[in-house]
Amino acid sequence: MTVVLLAVTGLVAVGDWFAVQRHLFRLEYLLKPLTMAVLIAAAATADLPVVKVWIVAALVFGLLGDVGLMLSDKQADKPDLPFMLGLGSFLVGHVCYLAAFARYGIHPKAVIAGALIVGGAAVLVLPKVLGGAMRTGGRELAAVVSLYAAALSGMAILAVGTTATATAIGGVLFLGSDMLIALERFVARIRLGPLLVIVTYHAAQVLILVGLLNSFSAVT
Repeated sequence: MTVVLLAVTGLVAVGDWFAVQRHLFRLEYLLKPLTMAVLIAAAATADLPVVKVWIVAALVFGLLGDVGLMLSDKQADKPDLPFMLGLGSFLVGHVCYLAAFARYGIHPKAVIAGALIVGGAAVLVLPKVLGGAMRTGGRELAAVVSLYAAALSGMAILAVGTTATATAIGGVLFLGSDMLIALERFVARIRLGPLLVIVTYHAAQVLILVGLLNSFSAVT
């Protein structure tokens, strides 16, 4: 059942990518949350001892975050309430992933490698994003973005620290996807930005789950 649901997730996600690229907003508003809903079902049916509750929770908060960002007015001068609620939902989701990875088990050397990857990305992107957030919403927004960046960074580092290959790739892709969102929101528009964001985001969520699932299957 889990494999079937993962396949359905992939099909729905591809449909959502098409909708994003073609600016079919009504279809996007249907398929984007549907992708996560099916992925949540896949996680709920998966053999994930110890970490299942945290993975399912992370995906649920990801779905709520998706809804918040979809309802946000992207043309507004300042981030609106749906955007902030969406950001908060993703923040809680990352905390759930942190708990899941910690319960799964992490390896110090891999954590160091993850920290180097995340640190390099942060040096390149974070100053621009925080500067844009400061101009957009002042110190309060910059502080919120900093808190979110810390949670996101920690999630990506521990994802690499699991040494589950797909999970590690997923964590780094999640970092890249959110960096693209931040750059688009607070710095400047990126060519094919929305498409790149959704593709990397869906790939990240699926790979995090698949990596853990494969690891547990290998053990059993």
